Amino acid sequence: MVSIQIRSLKVFCDVVRRRSFSQAASDHGMTQSAASQTVQNLEEYLSVQLIDRSRRPFVLTAEGQRFYEGLSTMLRQFDTLVAEVRQAGDEVQGQVTIGSIYSAGLSYLPAIEQELQQRFPKATSRVQLAQPHEVYKLVEQGTVDFGLISYPEASKTIQATHWQDEPMVLVASPRHRLASEGEVTPESLNQCGLVAFAPNLRIRQEIDRHLRSRGITMRVVVELDNIDSVKHAVMVNRGLAFVPKPSVSNELASGALQELSCPGLALTRPLGIIQRRHATLSRPARAFLELMMQSLGDARQELPARAPESRAQPVSVGDPPATAI
Repeated sequence: MVSIQIRSLKVFCDVVRRRSFSQAASDHGMTQSAASQTVQNLEEYLSVQLIDRSRRPFVLTAEGQRFYEGLSTMLRQFDTLVAEVRQAGDEVQGQVTIGSIYSAGLSYLPAIEQELQQRFPKATSRVQLAQPHEVYKLVEQGTVDFGLISYPEASKTIQATHWQDEPMVLVASPRHRLASEGEVTPESLNQCGLVAFAPNLRIRQEIDRHLRSRGITMRVVVELDNIDSVKHAVMVNRGLAFVPKPSVSNELASGALQELSCPGLALTRPLGIIQRRHATLSRPARAFLELMMQSLGDARQELPARAPESRAQPVSVGDPPATAI
């Protein structure tokens, strides 16, 4: 019978995660054929097919998907245990992996990664950017230590902790007719063109609710599923948009976009941290979380659990290169 080593299990997980035999092989310092043989040996050991190689790109079989999900959690727990045993004293070393939505990950995590490296030189971090529903899945599968998400929701398997409320701003092109006014009234927004997010994104639903509560009716000119596309549409003067302020800081500083002040409109977007319930975090993961909390004065609040089916599913796109909400 073929013997199976921990490395073989990790190679299989990385082949699936990277969706590539060659990239996983490079990660492990082996040839592509060696990575393929490793997975084949694993299939022989289990007496099942894990990967259907007849399709391009390859796909996981049902057995392969089940094995990958369970194995990812087991290997993460194993790595955490090994790191805990190996570490001496208070030294923090090892890797933390974070799943994050694009906009929050790009706005906040680089500075915290830099701080982690400065304080704990032997600790490393890796951020996996994904669509909101994918971040929940990464956390549930144990592929990442924790996730950073907007409008976080807890469930029976997910623990959600409020992190911060992002201010949202109304932005316009400098060429927009309202741009010269600086401050606008709610009434002046009626029938103005709105560059809106896709209807099934939570941020769109909250914006619509806020406008309705103040009796404002804007005319939707285009619906988009990511912040980068929304910013571009506003810059070419398609209409106004409500966006998280950190995501447009560069455009506001350069003058490519202009913020419009509107008394009575005070929108925020909550950001939160999600973790698998009862999961043990590694020391690097705990250190990263502590740095995140310290940046806000350690103000945290655990959110109550909701049924998993209550979570809104965002728009699904193939390979989102943009800053997804």
